[in-house]
Amino acid sequence: MQLSTHLRRALRPRRPHCAPFAADAGLRHFSSASTAKAAAPTPSDTREAAPPPMLPTRPWEEALAAAQRGFSLPLAGRVLAASATGNAAVSPSAVHASLALAAAGAARRDAEAESVVEKINLWIKESTKGTVTTILPDGLVDQNTGLVLGSALYFRGRWLDQADIRTTEVQNFCCLDGTCVEVPFVEYDRTRLFAVHDGFKVIKLPYQKGKNERKFSMYIFLPDAPDGLFELTKKIFSESTFLEQHLPTEKRHVDIRVPKFTISFQTDLKYFLKEMGLELPFLRDANFLDMVKEDESSGPLFLSDVLHKAVLEVNEKGIEETSVTMGLGKPSPAEHFVADHPFFFVIREEVSGTLILMGHVLDPSSES
Repeated sequence: MQLSTHLRRALRPRRPHCAPFAADAGLRHFSSASTAKAAAPTPSDTREAAPPPMLPTRPWEEALAAAQRGFSLPLAGRVLAASATGNAAVSPSAVHASLALAAAGAARRDAEAESVVEKINLWIKESTKGTVTTILPDGLVDQNTGLVLGSALYFRGRWLDQADIRTTEVQNFCCLDGTCVEVPFVEYDRTRLFAVHDGFKVIKLPYQKGKNERKFSMYIFLPDAPDGLFELTKKIFSESTFLEQHLPTEKRHVDIRVPKFTISFQTDLKYFLKEMGLELPFLRDANFLDMVKEDESSGPLFLSDVLHKAVLEVNEKGIEETSVTMGLGKPSPAEHFVADHPFFFVIREEVSGTLILMGHVLDPSSES
């Protein structure tokens, strides 16, 4: 059976199997970049040409939910747990897309290592409008490198209610080790979807619609205890339905204070994917020949690395600062949401339910 078929099966929940085969020599590369403007899946996205269809034939909403439970949440949980000393963000949907694109077919080219690094980094920079400038570090690629999968995602949205948002003076944000840093906060009060659960609060902060009518929102999960982040994320990732079941459904008038922050996070996902069972593609006796478009090169092809980079900016507008004077006669907020200690966040596309980005903020004064 062809390896691309095995990889397609591996991309489905709980089916991480791939076929073995022989050693490689020669350099090839494949990469993909994603932005939050990408179109949501359509019913045709969950079907592939015969023979035979390996992707889910269920309705696409059910297939997407299954992929998030079986791939996105487990991958994000592993990455964030291994990043317990700094800010982190990961887009499993972008990683899943790059693996799916590889399974569908990639261009195969032999090139000098330095040339590959330069070309891919330039392409990533152009694809993300300069926000992500590199994804391949020097020294990663050499003539023994096989197939390299790369995905990069940046998100910089505009809040829906910019007219009511203001920047406060710097406030204290207390980190997990008990130290506090002074950072500027974004503050406004609005009626928002808000939930109070046992040990934590959740609020939905919607972004403006894009040209393609996608609806993005940030959900912040704030533990009650200043040091309660990892206890909360353990619950989120240990139960596949926990996150969706605890999204807010009731509107409340809330005083909202969130620190301004930028996260730039990069990691090699190879080890996390191996932990999830996708191991054989990384062995030198693997062969991805049926998954690439041949040029004059020949020889077997194995998967060397799966690189991922995510960049997120959160401020008043997503672009520039603003300030407003509050009007008279406005009712006082009944609830308070002050994210002045480490928290978990999700950026979700509301039409499809896709989890675009997940991460945690441990210190908003640092990008990493």
